[in-house]
Amino acid sequence: MRELILASGSSRRHSLLNQLGLRYCICVSNIDECAMVGEAPTEYVCRIAGIKALAVYESLPVSKVVLAADTIITLHGEIIGKPQNIQHAKSILQKLSAVEHEVITALCLKTQDNDYETMVRTKVKFRQINNSEIDAYCLTDEPYDKAGAYAIQGLASSFVEYISGSYTNVMGLPLSDLCSLLKQADLYNFDDV
Repeated sequence: MRELILASGSSRRHSLLNQLGLRYCICVSNIDECAMVGEAPTEYVCRIAGIKALAVYESLPVSKVVLAADTIITLHGEIIGKPQNIQHAKSILQKLSAVEHEVITALCLKTQDNDYETMVRTKVKFRQINNSEIDAYCLTDEPYDKAGAYAIQGLASSFVEYISGSYTNVMGLPLSDLCSLLKQADLYNFDDV
């Protein structure tokens, strides 16, 4: 496989990519992730993943394969990103309490010849979370670098009533869909791992 560059500083994405046995390097993109006025959540997440991939690809001295991802939470059509502070994290978790929300991840795999893209949706419903649980959770490090202010693989797993779709998507890197994308680009064969 050609050298893969992961355009992400996310420890969860690193961990998930390691599960596939792939060799990769990390090069974090530094882009403006603001949504455009009137931009739909699906358009936003796909645009950001594409911009991340392009920014890293163009910064490299030689042609490599770049993988970028962007994950958002949507609730009633509203994009819910990463919390800015403890009050914001509490507000997000109160909104997500006892309701179903959607986790959307866009993947962009940029090669010298093509861009391969996909988008994955997963529905998650939280049980009713009381304020003392939210307060306690927000005193941990978990909410602050994650869309929706929670880590499903961590303490917030106790908030989940159900999930419909890819668990690894909720973590930020839908592995099954990523493997399909890598195979489509002739970059991954399970037999080679």
